[in-house]
Amino acid sequence: MKRIAVIGFGFMGVVHAKNIINSGILELCGIIDNRSGDIFAGIANTGNQGALDLPVERLRQTPVFKTLEECVNTVQPDAVVICVPLFLHYNLTKKALNLELDVLLEKPFCPKIEQCRELIKLTEEKKRLLMVAHCIRFAPQYEFLAQCIRDERYGKLRWLTTSRMGGEPTWGVWQNPKIKKTCGGSLLDLLIHDLDFVNYCFGAPADVKVNLHCDEYWEVALQYNHEAAISIKGGFLHRNTAFVAEYAATFERGSLRFCTLQPDVVHAGTDDGSQAVTVTGDGYCEELKHFADIITTRTQSPRCPPESSLQAIELCRDIRAKVE
Repeated sequence: MKRIAVIGFGFMGVVHAKNIINSGILELCGIIDNRSGDIFAGIANTGNQGALDLPVERLRQTPVFKTLEECVNTVQPDAVVICVPLFLHYNLTKKALNLELDVLLEKPFCPKIEQCRELIKLTEEKKRLLMVAHCIRFAPQYEFLAQCIRDERYGKLRWLTTSRMGGEPTWGVWQNPKIKKTCGGSLLDLLIHDLDFVNYCFGAPADVKVNLHCDEYWEVALQYNHEAAISIKGGFLHRNTAFVAEYAATFERGSLRFCTLQPDVVHAGTDDGSQAVTVTGDGYCEELKHFADIITTRTQSPRCPPESSLQAIELCRDIRAKVE
C-alpha cells in the first residue's frame, strides 16, 4: 500500500485526504501545512460541495508537519498530493521530485510555460511520476460524453457547448487579496476544467476566438481541423451564487445534455425517443484511483500525462492574449 502525504490542507487538500483514507488502496501518512492553530477546525464548511462527510477523527490522527522535509524524514511517503496556491506549484513540485517522490499536483499545472516544461524534464530525469489533477477527465458524466465522441455511437459530433459558473470562491486563498491575484482568475481556476476536457477529446485547437469577456466571465470558441464547433463559457459570478456546470452536444443522430443540478443523469435524445442515462461516480475518487495505479505499476498516466496538462496552460495563455 503506497503511503501518501497531502501538502496544503485547504478545501482540495481536505477532499484528497478524505479520498485517500476511504480508498482502501492508499495510506494517508501525513499532512503538511505551515499554518498555526488547529488546521482541522471548520474543514467541513469550505468549498463548493456542501457537506463533505469527512472522517474527522481519522484525519485528526494523521501526523501534521510544517515542512515537506520534516514529513519525508519522519514518515517516508511514497508520493505527495500538492494542494497549494498556484504560485507555489513550481517550487513545491520541484522539491518533491528532487526528494524522489511521485506527485499528484492539483490543477492547473504552473502559471508559466517554462516552469511546466522544466518539471516535465525533471520528472523524466528523476524517473518519477507526475500527474496534474484534472478531475473532469475522470468525472463519469464527462467520460460518458468523451466515449460517445470516440465511438461515434450517435454519429460524428456536430457541436459541443459547455458552461461552468458560480460565485467567486469565499474560502481559502481567495480570502487573501495578494494571493488571489496570483491564482489566474476564473480562466485558470474554473474554465480550465472545460478547456482541458476538450483538449483531452480533440487535442490542441487550430485557433481560438474570444466572443465575450467581461470581468471574470468568458465565452470562447475553439476551432479544430474538423467540422465540430466547440464553445466554452462561464466564469465567476457574485460571491455566494450557486455553482452550476453543464454541457450540450449534438451528433449526427442524437443529442446529449447534462447539468450538475441533476448530477447522476445524462439526457439523450434521438429520432427514436428520449433516454435518461444513469451515470454515477466521483471524479476525484476516480482520479485518485488512477494515480494509485500509475505509481504502483510505474507507468506514466495514459489518461492525463503532464504534457497534456501543459497544453491546457498554453491554451489559457492564448485566450488571455486575445484580450490583452
